Amino acid sequence: MFSRLVLLVGLMACMGVGCRNEGEGGVKLTISFPNFKPGCIRVTVKDKQGVGGERTSEIQHALAGKKRGEQVKVAVLPAKEGWGPTITITAEAFEQQCSDRPVFTTSDSINVGQGYSSMALTLVADDADEDGYVSKVTGGTDCNDDEAAVHPGQMELCNTRDDNCDGKLNEGFEKVGEQCGTGPVCQTWACDPQGAMSCQGVIPQWYRDQDGDGEGDPQQGLSQCSHPAGYVNNSFDCDDTRKERYRAAVELCNGVNDNCDGLIDEGFNTGSSCVGELGCGGTVACATTTQAECKVVTSTWYPDGDQDGHGATGAATKVCGSTAPNGYVASSDDCDDTKNNVFTGASELCDTLDNNCNNQKDEGFDVGATCDAGYACTGTKQCSSDGKSSLCKPTTPPTQYYADTDLDQYGENNSVIQTCGTPGAGYVTQGGDCNDGNRFTHPNAAEVCDLEDNDCDTEKDEGDVCPATPAWTNYPSSGLETWYSVALYGNGGVWVAGGDNFHQRKPGEASFQDLSTCTAGASVYSVAANPGSGDALLGGNDGFMARYDPSNMQCVDPGKKSVDAHIKGVTAIPVGNDIEAHFVGFNTYGPDKGRAFRMLMPQGTSYNTQSMYEELTDVHGLSQDTLFAVGGANTSSIYRFDKTSGNWSPETIPSAAGSLLGVWVVNPKLAYAVGNNGTMFSWNGSNWSKFLPAPPGEHLSSVVAFGSRSIYISTLLGRVYRYNGSAWMKAFDLGSATPGQFRDIAANNPGDIWVVGDKGKRYHWPQ
Repeated sequence: MFSRLVLLVGLMACMGVGCRNEGEGGVKLTISFPNFKPGCIRVTVKDKQGVGGERTSEIQHALAGKKRGEQVKVAVLPAKEGWGPTITITAEAFEQQCSDRPVFTTSDSINVGQGYSSMALTLVADDADEDGYVSKVTGGTDCNDDEAAVHPGQMELCNTRDDNCDGKLNEGFEKVGEQCGTGPVCQTWACDPQGAMSCQGVIPQWYRDQDGDGEGDPQQGLSQCSHPAGYVNNSFDCDDTRKERYRAAVELCNGVNDNCDGLIDEGFNTGSSCVGELGCGGTVACATTTQAECKVVTSTWYPDGDQDGHGATGAATKVCGSTAPNGYVASSDDCDDTKNNVFTGASELCDTLDNNCNNQKDEGFDVGATCDAGYACTGTKQCSSDGKSSLCKPTTPPTQYYADTDLDQYGENNSVIQTCGTPGAGYVTQGGDCNDGNRFTHPNAAEVCDLEDNDCDTEKDEGDVCPATPAWTNYPSSGLETWYSVALYGNGGVWVAGGDNFHQRKPGEASFQDLSTCTAGASVYSVAANPGSGDALLGGNDGFMARYDPSNMQCVDPGKKSVDAHIKGVTAIPVGNDIEAHFVGFNTYGPDKGRAFRMLMPQGTSYNTQSMYEELTDVHGLSQDTLFAVGGANTSSIYRFDKTSGNWSPETIPSAAGSLLGVWVVNPKLAYAVGNNGTMFSWNGSNWSKFLPAPPGEHLSSVVAFGSRSIYISTLLGRVYRYNGSAWMKAFDLGSATPGQFRDIAANNPGDIWVVGDKGKRYHWPQ
């Protein structure tokens, strides 16, 4: 019955905070000890989250009549001082007194509601000979748990065992082995069957004591009557080269058998299960050479209320293990967790908010990243001792790296190299890429409708990513328009422009909206999308420019500007916290045929206008570092932007007879340019070369690519060609029934492609 339980911790708690009212929660705790009888048990209770102090009481008198294999029951009443509903209860077992070192510790957590809950804790230790002392193997002090006459405090006899478990044999009988008589027969002191020492006719065995610790090496013995120098009359030393290792040595927590008893770290319970901080399960391990502790894995996470991937500053939650709770992330760099556009590294907006939280401290040191010190077996970055920097610490064995040409963070298995250091740029640690020429194809990639195995599971277009009958589907306008340019924004947004026509298809909608009032009276040749806002940037003849803001559905500042150019191409790139638009086209005055200029968006500030020898038809890039413009009249010309000088410089390319009409930068090491007469060039991060195998000998109007094995080009014969890394194939053909020219092509991925041209044609793959 519960009325007979010992009111242990509850009594103590009453002393500190006042007794609980009837009906308040408590715990009926049963402590069992199946293989030994402890001399004392200490019970500790505390709030699981660490609020307030802990309450401790000891059980000794109630154990007096107990036997091995029995149990004791206690009542536990939590404190009131701010504790939560969950408490952690710990039980420690001691051989004799609670002032000794505990031989076993266990704990668990429980939620305390109304009434009493039950908990059972088991103390695990062995006392096989029932002499009141626990075996050293299970954390006690009994050096021989098979002999009840052997335990601490026992009288030492003259024999071959350590009766009192002090690590010494035959103390008080140190003359054993010494000569005790004269005459022709060797007489020495020796132990008799009664455990006493007597003078006997025995030739003693001596063992080498090289380290001088009083114990001999069992492998180096000799028999003679007299005591040889450097020898002792025992063979107990387990390492005669180290003085600190001998039978009487104190066992330390160090992974070494210090006292030569065949056991390692006995008495510390290393390797056993335990419950530690937060009630987390762990393993007992050495903390110092004299102390073991419960090692648990905990991790700290931060709430991400606005789901922007960044956690709130100063709102840490600590949990067991390394898995994040739902709605929590590892970072704590969000200075306003109610707005998902505010976090460290976000683009700064004009909205009265500190979007990029640039007053935050504790920037990361890139800990754990691979680092290169010249292939000398260097590996990962770790924090320095003073915490002021990160240092590259060596690691072995060599790591496998894979060439990643499409920069999707996966490489093909046949490209693997092994090195002790970090390979050059373009290598990653993840393999398994089944197409390293398409950044939308790699393990765990999302499957898209592109006739390819995107997720590398040997199946193509699985999971209903394609419509029932995937096809190039026309979303025509009136049929009179010539659409020179198409640009994509957001999740499904489309801009198309040409002449004085300008249409928009909003994300999630199926039809286009006519916005041609924005381009009335103009001759527009190009449209690009702002990579941040999705704004449409328009350019046309006689310097016509306009910006359309989809968030406000407003055409901003349309009209012909004094830029001295017929604008044929436009692109927008991020520059710091700004967006920089680059316009190229034909010069309207002067001896040079081409012109380029740039402006900040949305400010509309124009600067760095430059004339160039050749007419320019298109421009594209990812940043100021990889930004190209193409053109030429009956010849091929490519220019590259120099961010240091702000000017365009001609690139060295192989001679070709076709004017270039389109350019596309895939990544910082890959770009393509196409033009008339099947002209096509590729750029490898350093040099331009003719693309092989050559595409069809048509006038190539535009290009879009996702890697070296996923390229799409449109032609003025109304066709779309696709290159898969080995050959060109016709992906789409208007055919003779509906002839026309395709002027531009754009895509978000190989499963979302738009191509536009004359006679109002606007085709989309796959539906």
